[in-house]
Amino acid sequence: MSIRPRRSLMNSELYRPSALNSKPRRNDMLWLDKNENLDPILLKLSHEVLRKIPPKILATYPEAGALYRKLAKWVGVSPESLLLTPGSDGAIRIVFESFVEHNDIVVHTNPTFAMYPVYSKMFGAKVIELHYEPTENGPQLKVDAIIEAIKTHKPKLFCLPNPDSPSGTVLSQTELSAILKVCESNKTILLIDEAYHPFYEQTVVPFTSSSRNMIVTRTFAKAWGIAGLRVGYAVAHPKTTELLHKMRPMYETSTLSIEFVYRMLDHVKDMEQAVTRINKSKIYFQKKLQNMGFKVLPTASNYLHVAFGDKGASIHDVLNDKVLYRPTFDQPCLKGYSRFTVGTQREMEQVVDLIKKVMVNTS
Repeated sequence: MSIRPRRSLMNSELYRPSALNSKPRRNDMLWLDKNENLDPILLKLSHEVLRKIPPKILATYPEAGALYRKLAKWVGVSPESLLLTPGSDGAIRIVFESFVEHNDIVVHTNPTFAMYPVYSKMFGAKVIELHYEPTENGPQLKVDAIIEAIKTHKPKLFCLPNPDSPSGTVLSQTELSAILKVCESNKTILLIDEAYHPFYEQTVVPFTSSSRNMIVTRTFAKAWGIAGLRVGYAVAHPKTTELLHKMRPMYETSTLSIEFVYRMLDHVKDMEQAVTRINKSKIYFQKKLQNMGFKVLPTASNYLHVAFGDKGASIHDVLNDKVLYRPTFDQPCLKGYSRFTVGTQREMEQVVDLIKKVMVNTS
């Protein structure tokens, strides 16, 4: 018997790796590879919060109303402006489901979050990629090029993480305001992913109060350190959010996730202190690498890029079985760079010590 899937699913370029082949990370290595926040003080607090959640939570269906109201106060919007999702990835998918139809045009940057090209293929969109150019100061994409692409192609959706990933680059509120005006003129939805908020504190959430074309997505996976619970949210004008809610599943996420985040919102200062510690550790790591003569690209996120040059092979060999990180990039704008998620200063000291040994042995 034959089946009739969506046309877009027959696209040979639409590929998802098998979940069956995933492997757990080794506990005897430093986990500096996935831009998580593993701050031990925040993790201890998270564990304490988790322990206080009553067991019956696991047996009951989700009720998210109280969390919507509490989250709205922290974000600074009305509850009607929010949609809870399984991570910011879930919010991004709902935006695609709500607005993108077969043969619609989607514009996104390259390189960027891996799921933008996947969702574009999944929903049969025609994709226009805006490529970051390699420069002495790292990846660069000019605002004029973005505006010109929107005017020329009049896309249904323009996707832009801010900071973008893996580049770690940001656009200012003034630049994003100019882009939004062009999107409004061309009936384009502007999707800004603020996954790294508040590692990068600037936000365009206030723009959503007056524009129905702006959607902001966020996650609790980064600064809040709870990537494993898969909780995120979309922020938009209430009229736009009303449309997103029509694509909402029966329950936004699990009862445990809702209860946990509700309780963690009582600890905003603890989260902010963890962000401060990571940012200080990032500055430490950057200065140490630069003092050893390596070129470093700072980012607006909780990671940085470093070019090891002719020492690269030796350094990667030493780090290989001790540190999980991203040693190389295929994209031209980051060619020659390695990415390290920033951990505690003690963890980054361990990495620095390993690199120093290579420098001594090869000098």
